[in-house]
Amino acid sequence: MSVYDTDNSINLDALGKLKGQGRAVACIDPKTIGNDELSKMHKLGVRGVRMNLRTRSQTLSKEAFADILHLYADRIRHLNWVLQIFISLPQLALFADEIPKLGVPVVLDHLAQPEPSIAPSKQAGYSEFMDLLKERKVWTKFSGTYRFSNMPGLEQYAKDIIGLAPTQIVWASDWPHSGGVERVLGGDRTKHQDYRQVDDVGFLRQCIDWCNGDETLVRQIWVDNPRRLWQFK
Repeated sequence: MSVYDTDNSINLDALGKLKGQGRAVACIDPKTIGNDELSKMHKLGVRGVRMNLRTRSQTLSKEAFADILHLYADRIRHLNWVLQIFISLPQLALFADEIPKLGVPVVLDHLAQPEPSIAPSKQAGYSEFMDLLKERKVWTKFSGTYRFSNMPGLEQYAKDIIGLAPTQIVWASDWPHSGGVERVLGGDRTKHQDYRQVDDVGFLRQCIDWCNGDETLVRQIWVDNPRRLWQFK
């Protein structure tokens, strides 16, 4: 969870207790982490790292985006880890052409996090996202749609992604639902904050509805795709 920055101790402790049956995505500083630490994480079940450029409100140039993407990718490529990126759909327009050059699997969180006030097809980054999916150059997660649940065209957007690239989708609950940056008290991320109240069961049912109840498609998104992406044997 990026809310803890690069402190992965909770996830690593859980992986140890699962004895090889779990998977996790870590947050790292690619400039300082060593190979020994990466190897220990890998043995426990870590299979990716997360970049959060959305909630931190980072505004980067196209060149800066490319530099940071390659910095992360170069650090994890030897492990065949996933680079999981939390950005907004409009931000994707700035670096979409760099993704095929990274040489690692790339996952875009929360259906590439479209802005909530306008239909995704009218947003910058939409055509780039669709092209990457169509060419199997990127993965995405059915997750976190409560962040833009009232967005015009959400259902059609989800169904278009399913129709275009059913092999490139995994599901995630986005649990626990932290309060977000706006609820961090005094800028101290270690202080208690209330969780958001999210209907997880309702979200799961909504995603299945987007699949039109197709059992083969449901198995693909909830079983086969994650097994392949997260390297389960």
